[in-house]
Amino acid sequence: MSKIADAVGSQIRNLRQERGISQEKLALIAGINTSYVGQIERGIRSPTIDMLDKIAQALEVGVVDFFGSEINREINSNPETLNRLMFELRTRSEDEQNAIYDIVKRLLIFKDTK
Repeated sequence: MSKIADAVGSQIRNLRQERGISQEKLALIAGINTSYVGQIERGIRSPTIDMLDKIAQALEVGVVDFFGSEINREINSNPETLNRLMFELRTRSEDEQNAIYDIVKRLLIFKDTK
């Protein structure tokens, strides 16, 4: 599929995981099929606007939250930089990885507000 479908699916997955919701629970709340949620998150299927609205309501976000700067970053990301980051994190515990993720996320929020 397209880079946009990949990026939107990735953003849906991130928002779902941030809320601690499984794909099954998201599908139930949104009234859609669980396998369809997985296909959207993997960028295999491109959801309609109505479907994005159902998912957004289930995640308690706006449809616009599926689009924006995160997509641009993902499309323009440098695989080498991402590989170096993953290399540095590979030996860290899950707690350390989560803490580092939280720090990076806060830095990006701070940077985006300037």
